[in-house]
Amino acid sequence: MDVVFVHGLGGDPRGTWHHQHGINDDNFWPVWLGKEQLGLNIWSFGYDAKATKWQSNGSMPLFDQASNLLDWLNSCDLGKRPLVFITHSMGGLLVKKMLSSANNFDNYKGIIEQTKGIVFLATPHTGAHLANLIDNIGVFARTTVSVEELKAHDSQLRELNEWYRENVRSLEIATKVYYETQPVKGILVVDEDSANPGIEGVKPVAIPKHHIDLCKPG
Repeated sequence: MDVVFVHGLGGDPRGTWHHQHGINDDNFWPVWLGKEQLGLNIWSFGYDAKATKWQSNGSMPLFDQASNLLDWLNSCDLGKRPLVFITHSMGGLLVKKMLSSANNFDNYKGIIEQTKGIVFLATPHTGAHLANLIDNIGVFARTTVSVEELKAHDSQLRELNEWYRENVRSLEIATKVYYETQPVKGILVVDEDSANPGIEGVKPVAIPKHHIDLCKPG
């Protein structure tokens, strides 16, 4: 089985999963999980996730990365074994978009067919919640993206979530959802309501950490 970690806005393929950002050692989740001798192949996907690149007059840069993720998975020969994605924040949206795109191309069918599970860690699943997320991230990530800019993409986000909600059963993708219960700098970034994708039988689970530490080794 291949396990792919996908970070979110303002994150990176190492620091997002590391207990202390900027420290160059092996105490981060992908390595930690790989040492469990579970027969897993561990991967961490990286992409340009600067919040300042979001624009209201074009497509969502995060969604533009979906094709890059597909190409990367294909180049790594992923999609021939069962796949599980572990995502943080808007990395979950990127994976959903990637799957909806893969569904339209025969050469990527293996990726969507082999996807057996997705773990959403503090992922906002609707446009309104995404706007709140960006506004809140700006407080502690020094970004300048406005809520109004993100609201322009609300319809895209709603359509994406509807696609996932309608297809997750037929695709047989196990879905696990988690949300934070502690604020970071006084802000609860993604609460239970924000994290809920609205899938029958999928109940968001609380983790007593804040938005940044939610995805780091305990």
